[in-house]
Amino acid sequence: MSELHGYQRFFAELKRRRVFRVAAVYGATAFVVVQAADVLQEALLLPGAFLTGVAVLALLGFPIAIVLAWAYERTAEGVVRTEEATTEELADIVAQPAARRWPSGLLALVGIVALAAAAWLTLVRGPSADGDIAAPVADATVDAAEAPDQAVAVLPFADLAGTDESRAFALGLHDDLMTQLTQVPDLKVTSRTSVMAYEGETRPVAEIARELGVGSIVEGGVRTSGGRVRLNIQLIDPATDDHLWARTFDEELTAENVFEIQGEIARAVATALEAELSQEADAALGTVLTENIEAWNAYHEGKLLQERSNEPESERATVAAFERAVELDPEFVAAWAGLVRNQAWLIRRGLESDTMPARRSLDAIQALDPNGADALYAEAVYQYYARADFESALAAIQAARRARPGDPEILQNEGWVLRRLGRWDEAMVVIDRAIQLDPRNSTLLWNQALNNYRLRRFGAGSRQLSMALELDPGGPIVGAFFTELKLFSEGDSATARLLVEAGRGLDAEGQGEALEYWLAYMARDYDRAIELARGLTGEPTVVLTSSTVRRTHSRAMRLALAYRMAGDGEAARLWADTAVAEARAALAERPEPVPWDRFGAAASAHAYLGTSLALRGEPGDAEEAVRHAEEAVRLYGYDRDSQDSDTFDWLLVRTYVLTDRTDEALAFMDELLSRPSVFGLGDLKLDPLYDELREDPRWEDLIQQAEAQIEW
Repeated sequence: MSELHGYQRFFAELKRRRVFRVAAVYGATAFVVVQAADVLQEALLLPGAFLTGVAVLALLGFPIAIVLAWAYERTAEGVVRTEEATTEELADIVAQPAARRWPSGLLALVGIVALAAAAWLTLVRGPSADGDIAAPVADATVDAAEAPDQAVAVLPFADLAGTDESRAFALGLHDDLMTQLTQVPDLKVTSRTSVMAYEGETRPVAEIARELGVGSIVEGGVRTSGGRVRLNIQLIDPATDDHLWARTFDEELTAENVFEIQGEIARAVATALEAELSQEADAALGTVLTENIEAWNAYHEGKLLQERSNEPESERATVAAFERAVELDPEFVAAWAGLVRNQAWLIRRGLESDTMPARRSLDAIQALDPNGADALYAEAVYQYYARADFESALAAIQAARRARPGDPEILQNEGWVLRRLGRWDEAMVVIDRAIQLDPRNSTLLWNQALNNYRLRRFGAGSRQLSMALELDPGGPIVGAFFTELKLFSEGDSATARLLVEAGRGLDAEGQGEALEYWLAYMARDYDRAIELARGLTGEPTVVLTSSTVRRTHSRAMRLALAYRMAGDGEAARLWADTAVAEARAALAERPEPVPWDRFGAAASAHAYLGTSLALRGEPGDAEEAVRHAEEAVRLYGYDRDSQDSDTFDWLLVRTYVLTDRTDEALAFMDELLSRPSVFGLGDLKLDPLYDELREDPRWEDLIQQAEAQIEW
């Protein structure tokens, strides 16, 4: 017995004291707990520190568990200290066959590897491989001492007079000064959208600078009275609270004086921050945009309305304000640019169809200043919003960016045009740059989140949507996008349900119920889906394409689908008849596009008619259904618009499945997974419409293809 080697005694003792068993069980359990914490963190939108803390506790607990296993054992009398083994006991263990000795050690090794893997995935790899994509969002909060001095934020000017007139003047002066500063190439000027959140704030400038990621702050106060304007303004280093420059202006209130003040401030800021100011840029600063102060006021009223417009009445009021500005001063270039932008937006929104008013306004600005930044940007938005000519829009907007390199609105629109053209990598870079200039703009964040989801970068997309909800919890669409992407793209129905129950970003009437319908449908609770669909009002009879990923059906289509899946063929056909009639009426109102389907209006009608016919399933419907669904993709497919084609792609897949075109359905799914698309794991794993396809041997290949592309 005394011939036992030291290592034999040690390993025999480990086995006797059940240390191997504890290591195996602890490692496996810790791995499961960390994975569960990962899911919980995502579902409840908990901070990243939560998952890190769980992983650290799991690691720290391992040696404690091993020590306790070595020192104590559980007996009939309870937990007692483990007694020393005799040599005979250890020899008996060593003498056991390998088949009895090795499994416990191997299981312990597996447990240790599982624990190490959980820790590595959480602490070393981190929660996402998308750090480079999400970086602009994270950079929104940095130490003021670390931010470059030439990153500057102009805080809203305090209205010292306290009247509506003086407040409107202060807002206009602030807006124009920011536009002036964007013409200095070296300066990184935080957007108006982000800085307006600090209107009336009394917090220390260092705190505000940290949140905005800037190294310099401009602040001031304005008083207008008796035909005069008084402005106190200062440039502050937030790291030290030192004034780098300060000036008080007390001038007669004329348009010429207003622009002269703006130019002087912009030059002083550029000089103090050692920004290179070319001769051309210096000449542009302080340019008199209009000599009519009333026209200037009307122009800024239009800009203020534009920021707040989301209903038809307010959007028409925005146009009216810019029209008043150009009536007062027909040579007011910036006002013409605002008028073009908002007239074109009415067309994009479907509130107007005649492009001539926007075209005439564009002709007016091009006659006044053909190569100026305002005219170039007006050309871009006209081509983008009024004509959907994305190639022409891109050429104009890139020229505008060269003239005004620091303007985040120009940058964001360039990014949105690029993604429609399928130039995703370029779009991501440009929109990231816009986010750096406008870090508190929820619209920019959720748009970039949609892009990340199409590129299957779910980790970055989810974080950006969470941040957009934090910035704008009352917004009407962010929560809907987040829910749909979690459900259809990720296949995470649990988080999708939590988002709907939270209700943030779901302010539009019936939006929560419309999403609950899809949750019930995916869960195969067809009775609940039918109940929800019956209660819906205002569902569109055709697809709406406006920067969305909406998985939408008309009310009749929802009911036809739910009844069909529930096995009630008669009710399904009755509701499908209604859906077909609605879609035919919509198609009759949309003549074939010449030379192209501008915003997918004709494609929408074709897609709905195709899917509605497929849902009805009458003899002879299948061929017509496929023809219309394929025509929708032909008119407005990925090559036409790489963003808004998503809806038509999805409806074509469903039409193929409903008409038993299995080969076509699987081939088209494969195509969708091979390029940016929101078609994803939820479609593949949860949607009951595809149950029969899941028996096909090709189905698992699609699942693996989808999973392999995901970046968390």
